Amino acid sequence: MVPGGTEVDVQVTEPVSSSNANVGDTFAVHASSDVVVNGWIIVAKGAAGVGEVISVQRAGSHGHAGTIGLQMDWIFAVDGEKIRLTNQQTTQQGEGKEGESSTVTIVSWIFLGLPGLFAHNFVKGRDVVVDSTHTFQEYVFDTVHIAATTQENSGFAH
Repeated sequence: MVPGGTEVDVQVTEPVSSSNANVGDTFAVHASSDVVVNGWIIVAKGAAGVGEVISVQRAGSHGHAGTIGLQMDWIFAVDGEKIRLTNQQTTQQGEGKEGESSTVTIVSWIFLGLPGLFAHNFVKGRDVVVDSTHTFQEYVFDTVHIAATTQENSGFAH
C-alpha cells in the first residue's frame, strides 16, 4: 500500500520552453530517484510518466519575460500501474501542505540595470526553458496498491 502524500521527485525528459509550448501539450517525465515505501521500491528511478502544459505566455517586447505553467499528471509504478501525482502533500488527517511545484509557473526575468530604464523598450524578454536540471517535488495523489517485487538495497551483499 502506497499512502497518498508519498513524495515522488520527477524531472522532464526533454526541455519544455515557453517559446514553442502550447496549452494542452504533454511532455515526458521520469522519476529522478527510487521511491521506497516500507523497504520496497514502488517507483524505480527512471520510471516514465507524463506532464501537461497548463499555461504559457511567450516572451515579448519591452523585456517582458516568458512564463510557463506545468502540471505533473502521473508516473508508472514498478508493476505498470499509473500513479496520479499532485503538488499537494496530504497527511492521514487529510490536511494539505503545499508542495514545491506540480502546477507550477516558472518565470524568467531579465535584469537590465540602469541603462535598461530606456533600452528595455527595444529588448525582447527571455523565454523560460525547463530542463532536466530542475527536480519537481510531487506527491502520490491518493492511496494506491502496488505489487512491489524488489526491496531497497540495504548495502549488504546477499
